[in-house]
Amino acid sequence: MSVLRELLNVYWLRPETALWRAIDIETMKDFEVEGNSLDLGCGDGVLSFIRGGGKFDTSFDDYQSIGNLDKFYDNHDVHDTFIEGYLPKISKKPDYMFSTALDQKNNLLQKSKTLGFYNDFILHDANKKMPFQDNSYDSIFSNIVYWLDDPQKSINEISRVLNRGGQAALMLPNSSMPDFSFFNQLHIKNQNKDYEFLKYLDRGRYSSNIKTSKSYKEWKNIISKSGLKIVTHKMHLSKTVIQIWDVGLRPLFPVLLKLVNAVEDKEKLQEIKNEWIEIFMKLLEPLFDLEMQNKLNQNEEKAFHYFVLEKR
Repeated sequence: MSVLRELLNVYWLRPETALWRAIDIETMKDFEVEGNSLDLGCGDGVLSFIRGGGKFDTSFDDYQSIGNLDKFYDNHDVHDTFIEGYLPKISKKPDYMFSTALDQKNNLLQKSKTLGFYNDFILHDANKKMPFQDNSYDSIFSNIVYWLDDPQKSINEISRVLNRGGQAALMLPNSSMPDFSFFNQLHIKNQNKDYEFLKYLDRGRYSSNIKTSKSYKEWKNIISKSGLKIVTHKMHLSKTVIQIWDVGLRPLFPVLLKLVNAVEDKEKLQEIKNEWIEIFMKLLEPLFDLEMQNKLNQNEEKAFHYFVLEKR
């Protein structure tokens, strides 16, 4: 099963998320999690689990512990729910484990504990100083720095807890990212009230993470001040992919999940899910291949930076 198919199995009702995450994983395929390792902002652990080579049974998906569906359009995190009995059925363990999982949401940490992929769990707000001594970790992965209040402070903290010679892999939004947002481009940027309805697509993403988008030069300056050096830099996620993700099936998600939950025959539901995945594989696999061949560019810089950083 390819990484894209594995991700579609988990995120089948949000196939645009599966596409994005597959591109993330392919982009960072050469980064090795070694020694004492930290997954900073691990969430439910599913992305890192799959990135590590783990696989789930087809009977499992990401929607088996969901809440706040009635508040979906008020920008509530529907995944920030832990239901007793939540237990992913794992068909293959990852090729390695993380030493530490850190996240500020207890429900997500509870989910990550069910994976058998982390040795230790820390409930902590990453906006604050991390509860680790200097030079504690050999490798760090984080996909949350741009969600935090002060990127310079956050990367300084990563530098502090990283061992000398240790490496950190970070995903950080490029300055082009806001222009790929329909909500920003049509409503915010031009102050056009006709497009205010696009807030139901955006769901708070512009105000929370898109505004922290920075150019390579700006990120390089922040990284340099932190005492880290750039070992690898790549750009990924074209405008085409981001605009597919920007709409996707997001607006339909609550009603799609209600339809799924209304199917009482679990064997029939599995048949529907399998057919659904096959349809989206036909659509998304060619897009994934074109993206990795750099053929989806629209002459703009891509939306995200991928950095591997090393402690000087």
